[in-house]
Amino acid sequence: MKKNLAKLEEALRKHLSISEDEKTAEWGYHEDALLEAARKITEERGPRVLRAYYPSNLFPPISVTGARCELNCAHCNRHYLRHMISAETPEKLYEVCVSLYERGAVGCLISGGNTREGHVPLEPFMDVIRRVKKETDLILNVHTGLISRELARQLAEAGVDVASIDVVGDTDTVRSIYGLNRNADDYFEALRIHVEAGIRHVVPHICIGLNYGKLKGEIRALEAVRKMKPETLVFIVLIPTKGTRMESATPPDPLTVVKLIATARLMMRDTMIILGCMRPTGKIREKLDMLALDLVDGIVLPTKKVIKEAEKKGFHVKKLSACCAIPREYEPIVETKQKAQKQIYEHQASKKSLKSEEHSPLLHD
Repeated sequence: MKKNLAKLEEALRKHLSISEDEKTAEWGYHEDALLEAARKITEERGPRVLRAYYPSNLFPPISVTGARCELNCAHCNRHYLRHMISAETPEKLYEVCVSLYERGAVGCLISGGNTREGHVPLEPFMDVIRRVKKETDLILNVHTGLISRELARQLAEAGVDVASIDVVGDTDTVRSIYGLNRNADDYFEALRIHVEAGIRHVVPHICIGLNYGKLKGEIRALEAVRKMKPETLVFIVLIPTKGTRMESATPPDPLTVVKLIATARLMMRDTMIILGCMRPTGKIREKLDMLALDLVDGIVLPTKKVIKEAEKKGFHVKKLSACCAIPREYEPIVETKQKAQKQIYEHQASKKSLKSEEHSPLLHD
């Protein structure tokens, strides 16, 4: 085992990538050994917990650009912005956040379309973000991008809880998929800028198979992420989305995805690894979730099958109504708010039931 891990470390230092061959990994030993090594490391970290994330209306996404985006990414084409709450002015963002707070929400994701420079235009919203953090207890996760040092500093000063940043390890992917005249090193530098600015929690996201389902630069992205020693790393997987240039693409095979997750576990033993919400549905998701169960710390919207399997294996399944990027220290806050919301729901359901019984003809026979 030690010899195999040494081979892996040597390969990673040489910037070798994962082979898409389903039988062997490019660094020279069988995938079973890779997966077993990763499972063993995961088990050694302590009692097994599966965090099952259900963002729902307690942690909704908000777009500060509405459905607008200056890019026309091959995998998205603005599709996912349409499912977010629109808040295109600082006043509207404040109104939405206060409403969420008053309804007992846990927090929200502040996101939006990108500028031609490759970042969400958060600058006009900084005063409101500061105000929301001062006046409410909402957990704020901000989706950023290739932001400047000044904006990173302002986010840290405003007290945002989490900054989620996509990390891409291949320049061709940056240019052909995002349509940006930037390179992979710009993403590595942006990640470093976030960390150096002192943002409370910086959570890198890596999309597996972003380049039409093929692996291009994912290992290089992992190397950049490892240097920052993140508390949490989120993996998402290409979804061929109707109405985009990638609607006919084939997503990466679940085993290929899990090999990359296993590699991340070997590289970052103490990092929380999460399988994020963006991943294919149906049979692919079922297989992926089952394969990933022994390697990850959490899964967003896990299949019922994987929940049953986790319980069967003795995992403590922790259900959280929150975004998967929230740090461990915030989990008690989430659980407290969940409990309060459940009590409100049960009280309302009870009142509704009593009212229904009062008007039931059976009571007057």
